[in-house]
Amino acid sequence: MSSAPRPTTPTCAGSHLKRTPSRGSMLSGYSSRKKRRVSVASFDFAAELDVESGIGTSVEETTADRFVPARPALSMPLNITPRTNRIAKSLGLIDDRIFNYSESPQGGCDSKLHSLLRKSASQLFYTPRATSSISAAANLGRRKHFLMALDGPGISRDQFATPMAWSVTNFIAVAFRSDVYFQNLETKAIVRLCEVSRVDGPVHAVDWGGTTQPHLLALGTVHGAVDVWDSRKQTRLVGWPSFDPGVGGMHWKENVLAVGRDEGEVTLFDVRSKKQIATVKAHKRQVHGVKWSPNGNHLATGDDSGTIHALSWSPWQSELLATGGFAPDGAIRIWNTSKMTSPPEPLHTLSLQTAVTSLHWSPYCKELLSTHAMSWADSQTPGTAPPQPRSSKSSYANTITVHSYPSCEKIVSVAAHTAAIGHSCMGPDGCSIFTVSPTEENLKMFKIWSLPDEKPKSVDTGMTSRSIIR
Repeated sequence: MSSAPRPTTPTCAGSHLKRTPSRGSMLSGYSSRKKRRVSVASFDFAAELDVESGIGTSVEETTADRFVPARPALSMPLNITPRTNRIAKSLGLIDDRIFNYSESPQGGCDSKLHSLLRKSASQLFYTPRATSSISAAANLGRRKHFLMALDGPGISRDQFATPMAWSVTNFIAVAFRSDVYFQNLETKAIVRLCEVSRVDGPVHAVDWGGTTQPHLLALGTVHGAVDVWDSRKQTRLVGWPSFDPGVGGMHWKENVLAVGRDEGEVTLFDVRSKKQIATVKAHKRQVHGVKWSPNGNHLATGDDSGTIHALSWSPWQSELLATGGFAPDGAIRIWNTSKMTSPPEPLHTLSLQTAVTSLHWSPYCKELLSTHAMSWADSQTPGTAPPQPRSSKSSYANTITVHSYPSCEKIVSVAAHTAAIGHSCMGPDGCSIFTVSPTEENLKMFKIWSLPDEKPKSVDTGMTSRSIIR
């Protein structure tokens, strides 16, 4: 009897022409003898996923999410065993419902969704930049309130007057018409220093001597008289008569006092020789802003033409000068005096459309403080008439505003008074200022910055009480 022909085992394309054992025989043979090499079937993974397969398939860019990248069409089949195939199917790894990447015809909607998802993910890892404890944002920006208020009846209403000064020994001096007072802010003791002659007119400007002569106080009147007083002895040290034009701003450089004049001149006095040592013709109109540079090499001046009135030299970059003015633009300009061009061009210009009445650089961080009066009408034509106040106030009107440098971005702005701020002066610590509002007839002290090694302290509520300096 002839034996029946032995059945052959079908194979998939690409497999070797060998008999594929059954699962039972494969396991027993493999475990007992380990002689036969197990052959595996070639499985077309691309066919299971219903995509074209083939070597050399190009990969195209998609708008798929970057966290779950779009898989390209498989370029070659994967060789897996039937058991692996079953496991993959049971886990859904080769099911059409999972990892089935395709281009959506509505690409715009997907792009918006992906952008939102990316933005949400980026916010999870975003760490806001910590605010420096020195910055005005951490001091004036959080408190937004004055620490001390002083009544000042009779203070000058001239918008260009500088009737207040703060000494390095923590004395605040204020002029009320013809009377001059000062207060020791440590002991709160108030002293009436003097009363100038009525012939000389009201006191227009005062300024304490610097670190060289901190006890000396200079006074200038609207009719041009200049006196220097010793605050310790409460006696007049020297005086220059009022035959010169009226006094504008003034500023000390060691023993030399620079005084701005009504007719555009700047006169220099030496307190040691008690003489006028020089006269500089610098302007055609009254000189109000007068500031020596920190190193004493330069003297900056500004007149009442509007372009430059307030002046401040940077304490940490000697050639950096900030200027501010009134109409027509109410702008702050920052200059590099070592690189002046012809005509001069500022490094930065901040057009605020609000009168700038004073400027102060922080000694400890790159921030610039400005004080402001009222704004004027946008329709005002420069040079035709005095600027008129706006019917609706600008956001900078009557404020203390602090700007960063060199970005010149606003850090904080606080309404210090309900009326125009006429003048301000910085304290000896370089962190606080006094502002004065002639309309309100009061002075207010604000803490703007902190010392670099200063720890946060609670606000002393006793400092907010109002007192009278007279």
